[in-house]
Amino acid sequence: MSKKTIIILFFSLLFSLSHAENIKELKALGKISSMQHILSHLPDYDIKRLLEIELKKKKSARNNQQYIYEIEYINSEGIVLEIEVDALSAQVLHLERENN
Repeated sequence: MSKKTIIILFFSLLFSLSHAENIKELKALGKISSMQHILSHLPDYDIKRLLEIELKKKKSARNNQQYIYEIEYINSEGIVLEIEVDALSAQVLHLERENN
């Protein structure tokens, strides 16, 4: 993935959060990992082209805040998929095929 693509994704993520929080702050606080780290842990998911990345905040079962990256992408067969990934650990939480 090119630096230009990562920069574009970074700024689109910035605007998907509330104004009180930003990506840099969340990374500094150890609440999320960088997109480079996350994507480097997903080689088995055949990501050929990224379409959209959203960072969402959810309440976990223990009533803690958990950040999730929702990554929509196209695989090598041209199928659009969405994967939910823990934004800190890069653990895959959910994968589904998008209906087009």
